[in-house]
Amino acid sequence: MIVVVASTYDVRAQRIVAHWGSHGATMLTAEDLCMPGWSLTVPKLIEPTAVIGGRTVPAAEIRGILTLRPCIFPEELQGFHSSDRKYVAAELNAFLLAWLSAQSCPVLNRPTACSLAGPNWRAEQWAHAAAGLGIPARSRRSLPNRDGVAHSEPSLNVIAVGEHCFGCDDSVLSDWTRQLARAAGVDLLSASYSIDRSRFLAANIWPSLSDPAVLAAVREMLESRR
Repeated sequence: MIVVVASTYDVRAQRIVAHWGSHGATMLTAEDLCMPGWSLTVPKLIEPTAVIGGRTVPAAEIRGILTLRPCIFPEELQGFHSSDRKYVAAELNAFLLAWLSAQSCPVLNRPTACSLAGPNWRAEQWAHAAAGLGIPARSRRSLPNRDGVAHSEPSLNVIAVGEHCFGCDDSVLSDWTRQLARAAGVDLLSASYSIDRSRFLAANIWPSLSDPAVLAAVREMLESRR
């Protein structure tokens, strides 16, 4: 089973699961986290179980996990009183972070203290990381105009899935993207560069997965028993 950790309302996640459906992909939602059937002990004393897609499954059935959310949001928890949702969301986030960290199967991307899907860095942090690797980076953000709209610079986008890169055949940009992914400790990353291919502009740990080739590479990585 491939597990996609996402919100019930995430249309992109629904499409990915539907695309992978014949291969046993299932969504893990906030609603699943609130159901009985979970077991997790540290150290491992019993075989852990999880509730995925509304049913209890042993951890051994999970081949890989794709996380498409930074956290559980209180607004999702409609089954709880509004005054309790913030507290419940915090508890669910803590448990899900521990559960994801304990998995031995491939997890894209592994959680950090600030996000369930890797380092949710600000633009300045990505620029600092790029500069530290010797990658020319944009030195400041675009300022909004009088209408409050920030200028969007045309860009080239490269998506890294492990050591494979998609979206641009430039070997230098691909190498820069792989370096950034390794520096951030992630396997899945999207990076954008200036049209003249001279500067790093931004990065995202939630790249578009609409390209069938990218989705196939993600699937292959999730099913590799690393």
